[in-house]
Amino acid sequence: MEFNKGIRAKLFFFFAIMGAIPFLILIVVSAINTISEMEESVKQNSLLRNSIISEHVSALIEVNQHVLRSLALNPEIINYVESPTEEERNNIIKILSETNDIFDDDNLMALTGSDGWQIYRTDGATCVNLKKRQHFQEAMKGRSYVSDIISSMATGKLIIVMEVPVFDYEKKSVGMIQRNFDLNALQEFVQGFDDDEVSVIVMDRTGRVIANSDNFSGIGTEYAIDNSYKFILDRIYNSSGVIRIDINEVDSLATYSRNIDTGWMIVTIRPYHYIWDQVYDKAVKAVIFGLVMLFIGTLVAYLLSVKISKPIIQMTNVVDEIASGNTSLNKIEVNSDDELGQMAAAFNKMKSDRDAFQLESELDKLTELFNKKTMENLCKMKLKTFNENENSNIFLAFYMIDLDHFKEVNDLLGHQFGDKVLVEFAKGLKKIFRPNDCIGRFGGDEFVVIVDSLPNMEVVIRKAEQIKQIAFNLSLEGKSCFVTASIGIAIAPHNGRDYDSLFASADKAVYHVKNNGKNGYYCELFEKEEEDN
Repeated sequence: MEFNKGIRAKLFFFFAIMGAIPFLILIVVSAINTISEMEESVKQNSLLRNSIISEHVSALIEVNQHVLRSLALNPEIINYVESPTEEERNNIIKILSETNDIFDDDNLMALTGSDGWQIYRTDGATCVNLKKRQHFQEAMKGRSYVSDIISSMATGKLIIVMEVPVFDYEKKSVGMIQRNFDLNALQEFVQGFDDDEVSVIVMDRTGRVIANSDNFSGIGTEYAIDNSYKFILDRIYNSSGVIRIDINEVDSLATYSRNIDTGWMIVTIRPYHYIWDQVYDKAVKAVIFGLVMLFIGTLVAYLLSVKISKPIIQMTNVVDEIASGNTSLNKIEVNSDDELGQMAAAFNKMKSDRDAFQLESELDKLTELFNKKTMENLCKMKLKTFNENENSNIFLAFYMIDLDHFKEVNDLLGHQFGDKVLVEFAKGLKKIFRPNDCIGRFGGDEFVVIVDSLPNMEVVIRKAEQIKQIAFNLSLEGKSCFVTASIGIAIAPHNGRDYDSLFASADKAVYHVKNNGKNGYYCELFEKEEEDN
């Protein structure tokens, strides 16, 4: 082995860099601690804002519904809802007017009969039929309800409706009494939390903006519908928490909380660069002390380079021997033309060949998704973790997806076009699931997705609907792919705790969809929940 590459000089620079590690560690540790402290501070401050707004919303709901419940017990109200007469009308007007005086606002109060027609409105507008409205349907089931954003049938303004059912003396729902809530009032309250660093968003259960601290224009009118932040709901799997996400191309921390009375989501957004400003200030202070450590490290590097140059040559020969058959080492990140470079090249060649073989054995060559064998192993691993988890409120979803009409596409447009359809569908699946979710192709037009750590069925249904839309909207080269998706869903632990049980249940669910018109999704658990309800 020739010693003509300046290895001693290079070792000096190498160990000089190693001497800088304590310096870098000091900066990195300081930065990490600062990031952790700032993130925790941001989380606590944001959760406090969310809590204040949530309590304000709950208080508004509680006050309004308390008054409405009291009115619903009034015998005159009950009699008038059952059989309205002109003689009783003046008494009803007086009762509702006196109630409105309590709130000191212009919000509408209205009485509705069991047929869905309003029989009195405090604003004097034309009475309308609410039979198809969600809040009326809930009232007829005997339940109080707070709606998402809806458009008033009489005025066109966007409102929130709070209602309570009116029961007759036999405890049967004979109508409802409602009070509309103007969005401007909540908007003004939320704007009180606005500052240069944060934005506060209140969204209803469908993702539409109810209030926005950043002076959102048009609140309370038909122009207030805005889905700008709806994508945040697709990233949320719990009732509260913190996620890091790009919002309007700005790296941000979004702290979210769900109001338990309404199901509305309250999100406080803080751009991440405010945290980095604090990190930078502490890093500068750490640099001064770190420079002293760097000087000491450089001196030690010189002494080590003189002493270790000879053993390095011997180490190179050892690595060459390891490259002949040992594949247990990690990749060496060294770019040089001396003995260290030889070690790196020999090791990296060996590792590259091994990794290429391993990757080929795990992935489906066409779609680059996991193959059937790998998916089976991954599912068993996730189920092992799932079965060891003592939290009974968390479950795992097993989606089996079969593309409808794929054989016809292959026959009419050719196998190459069919392959492109599979690749495009695979890309769509990757976009809607998390990095830790497992997506695989079992062969042909059959795909499987495994999603764990799910808190509720809403997420399962939302993802199934997204899969269905990906297939339905699939197009290539300006042509519709003319495929749809039949999706069978199995839920652990409800459909079993092992791979074979989940596979069999999902496969059975796929055939159920196929036999009922295709282009849909099905899970046995959905029917059971409907029967229980």
